[in-house]
Amino acid sequence: MFLPPLKDKNLAIFGIFWVILVPLTLGMAKWYFAKEKATVKNGLFLGLIALAVGVILDVIITVPLFVKSFSAFFGNWMMYVGYAELLLLCAYAGAEFDNFAKAASGIDKK
Repeated sequence: MFLPPLKDKNLAIFGIFWVILVPLTLGMAKWYFAKEKATVKNGLFLGLIALAVGVILDVIITVPLFVKSFSAFFGNWMMYVGYAELLLLCAYAGAEFDNFAKAASGIDKK
């Protein structure tokens, strides 16, 4: 553990993770949607790809080196809250950046 005051405080650790996940996900989405068309569908695709890469890296690196138990790691309900947050933020970013692009180009103006 890198922060001794947070030792054995899983909810606090995950709370910090969930807060930090918001700007990181939106920043990643902004970078992605600079090249791709921003839509909810593309946002969900981005979220699924990020989630798949994260899970693969957890299986290859995190669990064998640090946790030692797949059931303890993937059985934690707080991990799934983070997964859902990632997917919802990516979908939201796709919708929001799509609306922003339409407003900037004047498509919705009459």
